[in-house]
Amino acid sequence: MIDYSYYLLVSFCILLFAISKSGFSGGGLALISVTVLSIAFGPLTAIAVLMPMLLICDVMAAYLNRNNYEHKIIWSLAPYSLLGVIVGMILFKFINLSMISIFIGSISLAYVIFNYLVTNSKIKNIPFYGSKSFWGTLAGFTSFCLHSGGLPMNIYFMSLYKRKVQFVSGLVFSMALINIFKIIPYFYLDILDFEKLIDYLIFSPVAIIGVVLGHWMNSKLSDESFFMIINFFIVVASLRLVYLGVMGI
Repeated sequence: MIDYSYYLLVSFCILLFAISKSGFSGGGLALISVTVLSIAFGPLTAIAVLMPMLLICDVMAAYLNRNNYEHKIIWSLAPYSLLGVIVGMILFKFINLSMISIFIGSISLAYVIFNYLVTNSKIKNIPFYGSKSFWGTLAGFTSFCLHSGGLPMNIYFMSLYKRKVQFVSGLVFSMALINIFKIIPYFYLDILDFEKLIDYLIFSPVAIIGVVLGHWMNSKLSDESFFMIINFFIVVASLRLVYLGVMGI
């Protein structure tokens, strides 16, 4: 007997996830998706379900934003993201994910608050402002362990860009590289296998629709409205991570 509730729940989560992967919501919708899947099926299953969808979303989002990204920025950030993924792979079975959730949620929330409180002339004095080594490594690490690498990556690109097309393109291509870096370690840790990969491809159309929908939603927003939404969802996602971390201790 077909479990329709399973397919409906997973499809809904993947739709939210794919909309977020288009650059809309600053990773907030993705975190909601990961949270729901983790509660329903466990965190490892959530990772296994979303990994093939990540790759499909990355291909679609990269194609839609192919004309707006800056090569030098992406490739200068990539070594730090790879370092974060490697650290995540080494420590994955030993770290306390609850503490990591509290840390990344707190630091992301603090950054957004300081970003609004500090004047433009002093904004570069915010700790780690525009630091590709810090945010890139943190994005790779948290993406590997929690599928929440979008939060630190959003913060890094907000320090660089004030136009949404550049922001979205940088975010999309940087996260695509991180997801490529994660493939072999996920197989190595038995989080993912080819049988699961093929099984979950049934949800591919939902992922494609989500990315296209998110891209369309972005096109309807002004730069100012776009970044207001990004900051709002970063706050929501940060509070959610802190809450989950505290509840998991």
